Amino acid sequence: MKLGLISCATLVAIGLMGACAKDEGDARVGFETDASSATPTFDDDNARRDAGDDATCAGTIVPLSREPVYMLIIMDGSGSMLDPLVPNGPTGLKWQAARDAFVSFVDDVAKANDVAFGLGLFLFDGTKGVPDFLLYDVPIAYVDAKHAGVLKQRVLGADPQGGTPIKRALEGQIPLLEDFVPLKPLKPNGKRVLVVMTDGVPDGPSDVQPQVQQQCVDLVDNARLGKGQITTFAVGVGDPQSVDTTYNEVFVGRLAIAGGAAPAGCTQGWSESSPSSAKPCHFQVTPGQKTAAQIKDELVSAIDDIRGAVASCEFPLEQADGSLGVPDPNKVNVVFTDASGKTTIVPKDEANGWSYDDPNGPTKVIFHGDACKRVKSEADGKVSIELGCATRVN
Repeated sequence: MKLGLISCATLVAIGLMGACAKDEGDARVGFETDASSATPTFDDDNARRDAGDDATCAGTIVPLSREPVYMLIIMDGSGSMLDPLVPNGPTGLKWQAARDAFVSFVDDVAKANDVAFGLGLFLFDGTKGVPDFLLYDVPIAYVDAKHAGVLKQRVLGADPQGGTPIKRALEGQIPLLEDFVPLKPLKPNGKRVLVVMTDGVPDGPSDVQPQVQQQCVDLVDNARLGKGQITTFAVGVGDPQSVDTTYNEVFVGRLAIAGGAAPAGCTQGWSESSPSSAKPCHFQVTPGQKTAAQIKDELVSAIDDIRGAVASCEFPLEQADGSLGVPDPNKVNVVFTDASGKTTIVPKDEANGWSYDDPNGPTKVIFHGDACKRVKSEADGKVSIELGCATRVN
């Protein structure tokens, strides 16, 4: 990473006017939550903050990377993904939606060019023998154009068929995720995340379904507590009112709970009979009479929410030589750039901004409050630091 001094004119061009002159009213500092939206927005209350001795400061801008995430998606390609959503309706809509949602997600990740996010895939589509479950389908890697092409081709070339071997897939893939070692440019020391996307129940006759489902739950629970500390999210694509041998939303919810991914306040045992105020512990997509495009949008939203949920609010202060830290902790400002390119200087504030992990010898910048929510909700946003200008605080 080559660092250069950024001129005041350059800072103005990229939107960091507050780093150059104290009277520039467009410099936006601070976070607040918009009551009309779940996504935190920026606050202009401190836009004309007195910059003091740094009114003409122009610092060096250094990009930061999040703590890495390694995500493996287990995707259902069973024959039931081709079943009509309504009697005598068109076939294949569920598969079309799941396929297109995955392709859209891969394109989005590739566009982000994020060396702190690795993605892999295991798709069971009736073509795999027993040994195949012990191998990667598409290994986890940094998503450049080449890896994105491999991921998409695997799904686009699939022909859904066969049963739903969720248990076998978990048995084979969890150890691979536990032992995963990232290759450059993917950053090391990341968190491991498993996503199970299914429209059915695990293979097995109805009289042993409770045991098979419990075994799947135990596998996910052990993965969370084991050496890989794997967090498992579950996405269910099915009708909660159907018979449990076709789709069991309670089972999908149990996977999310055991995997440590259930959101706060969710309803354990959520089903079609739960009150309307109840919230499932998994991501529930109910096809009903929806079009493939509508189902796809719900699946994309679910996967994006998962990506946001596992995104870290901690950013290591990595220098060009690989060491951690900054020359002067009192002359660091944190800059957030959203997906549209708008930049904002985030104040140092342990309640609703950022802080160091260690004020005396910092190695990380940690976001808090609505600042953390904003960073997590915009997975494609970028964080950088400006060195050399007095730190702005609330």
